[in-house]
Amino acid sequence: MKIQVWALAVTVFLGGCASLTSTQINAVNQFARTSKNFSAYPSRIITELAEIRVKRGIYFSNSIDDPKLHLEDLDGLYTSRKSDYAISDQVDITFKVIDKYAQSLLLLSSDDYVTDLQEQAANFGGDLDSLTSRYNSLDGVKKVPTGIGGAIGKIIAFGGKQYIRSKQAEEIRKFVPQADTLVSVMTTNLLEFLQSTNIEELIRNEERGVSSNYLSFLRQRHAAIENERDYLALRTDLDLIKQLRSETVTATRHLRKAHLKLLEEVQTKKTLEESIQELQELYDDVKDIKSTIDSINYPKS
Repeated sequence: MKIQVWALAVTVFLGGCASLTSTQINAVNQFARTSKNFSAYPSRIITELAEIRVKRGIYFSNSIDDPKLHLEDLDGLYTSRKSDYAISDQVDITFKVIDKYAQSLLLLSSDDYVTDLQEQAANFGGDLDSLTSRYNSLDGVKKVPTGIGGAIGKIIAFGGKQYIRSKQAEEIRKFVPQADTLVSVMTTNLLEFLQSTNIEELIRNEERGVSSNYLSFLRQRHAAIENERDYLALRTDLDLIKQLRSETVTATRHLRKAHLKLLEEVQTKKTLEESIQELQELYDDVKDIKSTIDSINYPKS
């Protein structure tokens, strides 16, 4: 009888320690899954513009009759592409921090109680802290809190599912508020990057370049049907890049709003109705972005 009473007391104690419901933990997990690899999308704007510059530049190279000058122009395209793929240290680390936070949050809310948590917890926490420290070392950036990755390392996968779930709830409730400033600063950085006049000017420059380079080609060469299709495909891709930029701005804003809702709910234990709506909007945004990227990469006929 004493054993039964003790077991019941342990169960009640462990259940009471869980500061979040399973539904709330699942909402955190959904946010993390949707946000994982999010930063790959803003960077695609730069890489796709770089590819358009190469493709339209080849038409200009083919308008040059002198072999030496022709080759020099191609070499210039190669060098420019390498430069175009490079982004500022601040933006680069911003991408990495957002991804690592989402991956860490995903791990923290994982159902894989043994393997994932034991083998990955320490590394993920350390990586996030290392990235935030690197970010803070940059000149002219708004500093963000460091050391928050330690919450992940506190999840020790032993003892059974109920114990682990209790610890997950406890650490998520600490981790999300600590990371909210991090998310705020990083999404602000992304919006500044996406809405910068530099990006806008790059897009306008490629729009002008596609037309002028193809015109140079036409003045020196007889265009084949494939060339005409290439030209129209480049124009289409530029429209899709502008669409991608707009969609990514919207998604970044929704990512911020969704995290704020999660923060509110893990702190107050409110219902999930509002956060589910924010998560759905973020999910729809990411779905639209992926569709646009697929359209850019789809072979044009």
